[in-house]
Amino acid sequence: MSKKDRPSPAPRSSLLLMCVVAVAAWAIAGCTGQESSATSSTASVSAAKNPPQASVGEATAATPSRPTAASETTSTAVTVEPASPEELKKFIASQRGKVVLVDFWATYCLPCREKFPRTLALAKKYGDQGLTAISMSMDSPEPSYQKQIREFLQKQNSEIKNFANRLEDTDAAFAALDIVGGALPHYKIYSRDGKVRKQFGGDPDHPFAEADIEQAVVAALKDR
Repeated sequence: MSKKDRPSPAPRSSLLLMCVVAVAAWAIAGCTGQESSATSSTASVSAAKNPPQASVGEATAATPSRPTAASETTSTAVTVEPASPEELKKFIASQRGKVVLVDFWATYCLPCREKFPRTLALAKKYGDQGLTAISMSMDSPEPSYQKQIREFLQKQNSEIKNFANRLEDTDAAFAALDIVGGALPHYKIYSRDGKVRKQFGGDPDHPFAEADIEQAVVAALKDR
């Protein structure tokens, strides 16, 4: 901006009047602000000493109620243990003195899923008589399959010992566990001495019924 373009100064008398007005306005505003500040401070101290009391209805609405122990529902987490054929056989051997029923199944096998509850029922029915029931998933160890296994067993509330094949080569797993024809479902019943007593599945010429499995379990339990 050039000198000639600057605004000309106001007369000295006008400037004096403007200063007087500004000082007066500042004094008034300062007092008002101080008073407001003091009032606000007093109110804050009063509120801290005497907090407002909410009515019973207001307190209930403001504070969410915590569910009582009686209303809380708990669910037992189902565990699944990866196992090789050797590890499964080792566990079966550790059950010597008991009858062991192994349910070989897979998530892709519809008959397996439909019959699975029967295995759980046998475990409950004969558990106190010396039966140990085991489930062994023959699915691939890929994470997507393992997730499906856990979800299925959780829905079934499978409280028996649950294993899942850990071998990448599922054909090798089927062969090592002697699952005839690689067909599922497949069941093996081990006698109290740890030897295979009966097996069902894999032979289309010799179909079996669920009652056949229970009869074999009962017969094995009677042997001492």
